[in-house]
Amino acid sequence: MTNAITKRYITSSLKREYATENGTELNEILPKMSPLNPQYLIKKNRVFEKIAALVEKFKGVGSEI
Repeated sequence: MTNAITKRYITSSLKREYATENGTELNEILPKMSPLNPQYLIKKNRVFEKIAALVEKFKGVGSEI
């Protein structure tokens, strides 16, 4: 299930040519942990940075997906 959600988030990010932290898409692909956990923001930022770098690298091919 998580793989399908992750694929959908990355695909939609490639189509719009940027990754966003807004909304619930990014939160859905994160490991299940409490937002009150100090590691939560660290993990969220790390995941977002990696996806943003991937989207930046492949920007322009999103319309072909």
